Amino acid sequence: MKKSNLPKKSSWNQVVVLGSQLLEMNNLAAQRDMIISALQGLFGGQNEVWVNENLLRLPGRQYQPINTSDIPTAEMDQAKSTGELVQTSIQEHRLAIPIISKDTVLGVMQISRPSETPFNEDEIEIFRGMAAHIALAITNTHHIAVEQWRIEQLNLVRKVSAQIVDILDLDELIRRLTQLIQKTFQYYYVAIFTLEPAQKILKFRSSAGPVGFKGKRRLSPILEVEVGQGLIGLVALTGEEIVSNDIQEEPRFKFVASLPETMSEVVLPLKIEDKILGVLDIQSNEAAAFHPNDLLVLRALAANISIAVEGAHLYGDLQKRAQHLALVAEVSRDITSILDLDDLLRKVAALIQERLGYPHVHLFSVHPNRRRIYHEAGSGWRASALEGYSLDLDSPFGLIPWVASHGQTVVANDVSIEPRFKPSALPPENTRAELVVPLIYDGQVVGVLDIQTEKTNVFTDGDRFICEALADNIAAAIHNADLYQSEKWRRQIADSLREVAGSLSANVSVDDVLDTILGELEKDLPCEVSAIFLLDGNDIYLGHIRGADPIDVELARKDWPESSNFLAEALNSDLPIIRKPIDPIGPSGAAKGYSADYSSIAARLQIGNQPLGVLTLAHPTSGRYGHEAQAITSTFAGYAAVAIENARLFDAAQEQAYASAALLQVAQTVANADNLDDLLASIARVTPILVGVESCAIYLYQDGIFLPSHAYGMADDIHKTITGKSFSTGEYPLLDTVRECNRLVVGSLKSNNPEAWLCPDLALSKEDSFYAMEMGEKLLIGFPLMIKAEFFGVMVVEETSEARRFRQKRIEIISGIAQQLAMSILNEQLQLETVARERLDYEFHLARQIQQTFLPEQLPKFENWGLAAYWRPARQVGGDFYDVFLLPGGKLGLIIADVSDKGIPAALFMAVTRTLLRAVILEISSPAEVLERINNLLIPENQQGMFVTTVYAVLSLKTGELTYANAGHNPPFIISNEDQKIENLNRTGMALGIVENTRIEERLVHLNAGDSLLLYTDGLTEAVSRHEDLFGDDRLQRVFKEHHQSSAEDIVKAIEASVFDFMGTNLPIDDLTMLVLQRLQ
Repeated sequence: MKKSNLPKKSSWNQVVVLGSQLLEMNNLAAQRDMIISALQGLFGGQNEVWVNENLLRLPGRQYQPINTSDIPTAEMDQAKSTGELVQTSIQEHRLAIPIISKDTVLGVMQISRPSETPFNEDEIEIFRGMAAHIALAITNTHHIAVEQWRIEQLNLVRKVSAQIVDILDLDELIRRLTQLIQKTFQYYYVAIFTLEPAQKILKFRSSAGPVGFKGKRRLSPILEVEVGQGLIGLVALTGEEIVSNDIQEEPRFKFVASLPETMSEVVLPLKIEDKILGVLDIQSNEAAAFHPNDLLVLRALAANISIAVEGAHLYGDLQKRAQHLALVAEVSRDITSILDLDDLLRKVAALIQERLGYPHVHLFSVHPNRRRIYHEAGSGWRASALEGYSLDLDSPFGLIPWVASHGQTVVANDVSIEPRFKPSALPPENTRAELVVPLIYDGQVVGVLDIQTEKTNVFTDGDRFICEALADNIAAAIHNADLYQSEKWRRQIADSLREVAGSLSANVSVDDVLDTILGELEKDLPCEVSAIFLLDGNDIYLGHIRGADPIDVELARKDWPESSNFLAEALNSDLPIIRKPIDPIGPSGAAKGYSADYSSIAARLQIGNQPLGVLTLAHPTSGRYGHEAQAITSTFAGYAAVAIENARLFDAAQEQAYASAALLQVAQTVANADNLDDLLASIARVTPILVGVESCAIYLYQDGIFLPSHAYGMADDIHKTITGKSFSTGEYPLLDTVRECNRLVVGSLKSNNPEAWLCPDLALSKEDSFYAMEMGEKLLIGFPLMIKAEFFGVMVVEETSEARRFRQKRIEIISGIAQQLAMSILNEQLQLETVARERLDYEFHLARQIQQTFLPEQLPKFENWGLAAYWRPARQVGGDFYDVFLLPGGKLGLIIADVSDKGIPAALFMAVTRTLLRAVILEISSPAEVLERINNLLIPENQQGMFVTTVYAVLSLKTGELTYANAGHNPPFIISNEDQKIENLNRTGMALGIVENTRIEERLVHLNAGDSLLLYTDGLTEAVSRHEDLFGDDRLQRVFKEHHQSSAEDIVKAIEASVFDFMGTNLPIDDLTMLVLQRLQ
């Protein structure tokens, strides 16, 4: 009989019976098998049942999977997804229907039959009804089993909670909890982590798990977990539980080698409302071990644990708060009787370290005026090494400067995320957390309490409360100790001021008064170097110093000019200034090589509105001067200013009288001297006696050589060395430098021997000279003997260190002596030059007269011919000449010549040339041959390289034929009366006296009636105007052309007037010579 023909009533009865049977079963696998059997009985064919194991699995530790695979067929998967019956008839008939309870798919059933046996409507209806009954039965049996399991588990939870209710110690509580949970619920591994307030790290507290090697429990695999990292850290961050039923599919799971069997894990937050207290971590060695029903129990267990942990926290906080209050009371009691500030702060640091348990405690004092924070005391063995350690109050980096500036507590439980944190020299080296509390008294931050640790997240609100309470008591104690010390200090200062006042009225020197002032200051203020700098015009110099070598101080001012900025700032300040580490290093600090944070204070010395100098104190450590030091230094500066002003007025009067007497004595010596040598000897002798220098030497400068004149006061070997020879350039550098610089030059003598005298260490700049005179032990000082730019020599004096105090005044006196001596030398030279000039002028006058005798006394006159000449040397004598003479046969010789040089040499060469010309002309008639002969006669005797350009022409007075030879001379001009054209008589050979056997040609021209000839030297064409233009050939030809019809004399005068008018106020730079020949008919 076919299943489609089964009676409907019988089929429904079987469905009802199936439901009853399923209600009696509590095993999901058995229920599944019964459903398959019922399907076979009702419908035949092939049957499949898939159940939702994750939803329907009954609570319990042991569980075997029911489904062998995922949903077997596409039809079943479609039915699960859509919640509707699915029917297909492709190769066979299939029905798939979901088992649904309240929209929850509990499973899927499918029946398959061959194609020849399709499903009718009755069967489909029965299939639907069967699915509904099965859903109802499975749901009811599952609910009953779950409720029973919950009751059992809650009983276990209550049992666990009851065993820990009386435990108040947090560590013991958590240890018991992990053991009870693992033992009661039989989990593979149980661990609890706690999160302290304001911390980012979960701290491992306790764990329980499988027995390890030789029966010992395995140690915890993780001691700390960063919040947000891994499953445990993420739960602490979000406050939400995480369930991982397959850790292999969980990317956030971190494998731990000591827990190799973990297959699933649940992590639950321990929290009270929104406050995270910690994390409960439970791991299982079974996959999918945590059923939703398990989670309900674990959540209840986590809630009870949270309450227990919070209770332990509260108890611990109360106990700790009581201990802290006791500590505050003890510290307040112990420190109220301590008046020594150092002892007070050391005691406080030790108590905090001992009672709070923090190994690194430090106390700082704050000094607003100096803008510094100083380490005063600390705990631990490294505290003594921090003596003198300080911080910049204005630093933008570091928690301590920030707290000192803002007066607010900072708790940094993780300095790596605190932007204001900066590593420092304070221990520990690897600071991880820091608590910084201001010490405030009367609204003013007087100090800072700093606690550091190598661990993160250790400071609680309780720690902050107790430290702030301690800070108030510490600040009050510091104030009391300061009051006591200040009063004690003021009494000592009063005694010192009385001592200084007594020294001011006593009959003592300025140096003694200054030394007394600095000595008393050193008693009252911390100081290793004290100094007084005095003003002298625009300069400031070291007046007195204690604790440092004055030479080192002056060298420091020279090498570091910025060190004087500290003095300049003090001069411009009404109150003493306290140096900050960022300020320039002062002279004393630079001289001693102090570090940049050394202490220094400087006060202006002043009488009325007149500044006199600066009083300075320096100490190598930082933070040594404050408000009290400002007041004391200002008072001492007032006393010092009075003493200095009185002494300086007296010294100035004495120095002025002494200088006037010395210069008067020198003036008398100058007036009484018979000659310059006697004067130089007297000055060298009286200068050491009058001025107080050790010795004196005078050198005169002539023709690049320094000639020793006179010396007095030095040892015999030195005297012999410096006066026994003249000195060329480089042999005595001091003399050379004075001449080159035209000013006073200072040299340092390293030893007193001749070699040191000849090669002292020279100060090459004015600034170097100033420092050398201020600090030099033994000096050689060279004074130039000069008037304006006229240099006559050098006066050298030797200075010793004993006379350093009035050295500047002696320099002024010696400079006056050198000026008088230079004036005397100049007068002597002027007298000698006047005599020599008069003699030379007379000799030149004679030479000019002699040279004029070589020129024609008067020019010859011929019928039909006109002649005129002009000669003017550029100096008294010159190298130009001309000559006109008669030759046999009615001919006339014309010569003009120009020697290459000027003055006496040219005049002599001209005389030789003229003499040779007159001699050769008598023998030779050809102009070219005459010049060739003269050239060969000049060359052997011409050792000076001179030469002469010349034109020699022979004129036939009858015919007007002119035969000429031009040896390198300016071409003469011939102007034709007929066509007004000018013809040049060009060169026909080289100048004479240069090349032997030179070839010279001669040429022939004809002068007609009215024609004119101009012979001239280059002095005319090279005349220079005030605009530096040359007169030139063109201008000369133009003037010649304009006046050629005038007489020869008028032509010469016209050319002369034109040239001098062109030059204006300029004088001729070369000899001027010209000769004009004119044919009248």
